[in-house]
Amino acid sequence: MALEVKEALRLPRVVLLPSHQPPHKPKQPVTDARHRLAMVAAAVAGLPGMEGSDLEIRRGGASYSLLTVMDFRRAEPFTEFLFVIGADAFAEIPTWYRYEELLLACDFILLPRRGAEGMPAVPAGMRIEKEEPHCYSWDGESYRIPGGRRLFCPSLPALEISSSSIREKVRKGKCIRGLVPPEVERYIFEHGLYLEPGEGRQP
Repeated sequence: MALEVKEALRLPRVVLLPSHQPPHKPKQPVTDARHRLAMVAAAVAGLPGMEGSDLEIRRGGASYSLLTVMDFRRAEPFTEFLFVIGADAFAEIPTWYRYEELLLACDFILLPRRGAEGMPAVPAGMRIEKEEPHCYSWDGESYRIPGGRRLFCPSLPALEISSSSIREKVRKGKCIRGLVPPEVERYIFEHGLYLEPGEGRQP
């Protein structure tokens, strides 16, 4: 999906950031940060304009998106940043840390939900205004959100791939070929990730 976004909006650069600690999962076990960062690096290796970042891991603690956007803006004050987010996650953004400030800090690219059509899913009570389609050369729609920032909704295929289903397939010894890049598949099995304690490495 990151590649689809990059090509659809002709972005010069897309940065993938594994979190240090997802704040919505404080009590759930999370794979060690070094493994998640290594898998991101393997996934984007050799892809122009695609890169991984350890910014949130280096910062430590709970990984709040607002702090990450602010860090990027401080480091590159003349760069325009777009936040890529899934439609379901955006609908729950009022539960995020200082979300009102985040909505003012950058524009958003909303990834589609399978079967979803028409207006994008937004938090209850949020009023958005559709912009004229001739404003942009890419295939999709854009909306103004509170505060004046934009919500870009490119026409992209909705991929039926979830991280939880991939982990479950690995745990059950099922094939994940085609669901992750070959280098990531190799890394998962070489390091025995996502297996129950005491289980051996899957073939």
